[in-house]
Formats: sequence, C-alpha cells, structure tokens
Amino acid sequence: MKKKLKLIDPCIFLSESVAIIGNSSSILRKKLGRVIDSHDDVVRFNRAKTKSFEDYVGTRTTLRVINNPTFECASFKPGHGWEESDYDVDFAFTLKNINIITISPHIIKKDLKIKYSKKENKYFFLEKKFLQFIVCIYFSKNLSIFFNLVSILLQRKNFSIGLYTILLCIISGIKPNLYGFDLSENMKLRSHYWEKAGKVGKYHDLSKEHNIIKKLLELNFVKLHI
Repeated sequence: MKKKLKLIDPCIFLSESVAIIGNSSSILRKKLGRVIDSHDDVVRFNRAKTKSFEDYVGTRTTLRVINNPTFECASFKPGHGWEESDYDVDFAFTLKNINIITISPHIIKKDLKIKYSKKENKYFFLEKKFLQFIVCIYFSKNLSIFFNLVSILLQRKNFSIGLYTILLCIISGIKPNLYGFDLSENMKLRSHYWEKAGKVGKYHDLSKEHNIIKKLLELNFVKLHI
C-alpha cells in the first residue's frame, strides 16, 4: 500500500515496504543487497553510489533525497565549510528517470528549479525551516523525542536529510526499514561507504540524531538492520 508523504510539494506516495539506505560504512559488514532490492521502494541520499557496491547496498533506487547544495551543485561555490572537491559538479544531471526530493531550509528560486531539473525526472520539494518545527509537533505525545528534536532546531541547526526522511515516513504512517545507519559511529572518524566523509558540519547535530533514532527504535517506529 502506498501512503502520501506529508509536507512534500507536490504530492508523493511511498510504499509501506520501504528501505532507507544510510551512507555509513557499516553497511559493508553484510551483503544485504538482495534484501534491500526486495523492498517496493528504496531511498538513497545525495551522491550515494551503488556501482561496485551492489552486493552490499543493492541496485535499485526509487527515490533519491538530496539537500539543496547537491541540487544546486552546478552553481556551487567553495566556502562556508564546503570545498569544491566535496561535490561531483554534474551529479544532479546524471540522475535519470527517478523521483527526487530536494530538502532545503529556504525557498529555492524558481529559475534555479527550472535550471537544475531534467524532464525525465520528477521533482518534489520540502522547503522552509518552519516545517521542521511542524514535524516536531507530530511527536508531542512522545516528549523525549519531541524535546530532543526541538533542541536541535533551537541550536540553529537543521535535521539531516536522513533523519528528516525517517521522520516524514513515521508521521505519514510508514515504518521504514533502515540500512547503513551506525548509531554507535564516532562522528569524528566517520566515513561514507564509498568515500571518506568530511568533518561534521555546523548545520547538524548527528550525535543527538543518533540518540533520537535509538528512541524511535525502542518505540518500534523504525526497524534497524545491522
């Protein structure tokens, strides 16, 4: 059964059989590629690769969730904690025949949406910072989760697109299957499964996000595969 993801414009539907693939190198511990591909929907983030890692991460991608710097990578300028080498400049243009959600804390200008969209893909957008607070409200009956989510935003940080996607599934009535999320990972030594990751930026609190996912796991909102 497909369910409508809340807050996304335009409307997008996701199956209850969904695998959300994190970028942690922990996913290389087991060859779960076939298991991942058996889900009706497979969600991947930003520039996550499948080539050369098929046995571990699978081959299918039905939804790609990217942040606004990745969407606008062709106009990306180094600085503000990012380096040009952090991005495949043409990455957004290599995606074909796929649904793409772009998450941004601000409105992306219409001309940029037109410029960086391709006709063969279907694009959806989750914009505006205040929507992150709206998501928090859905968890007001679970005070521990609610206060931890709000505390991230009050630090003037944003939810990572990984946590944001998990939360969107939950508030939409979907219990996602998580792969490639290492909740014990030392974020100072983190790495993506296909590359060494950079330092954790100032825009996220990934350690606190790990604790939130642990709580979601305890409350049976998600299923974690390790």
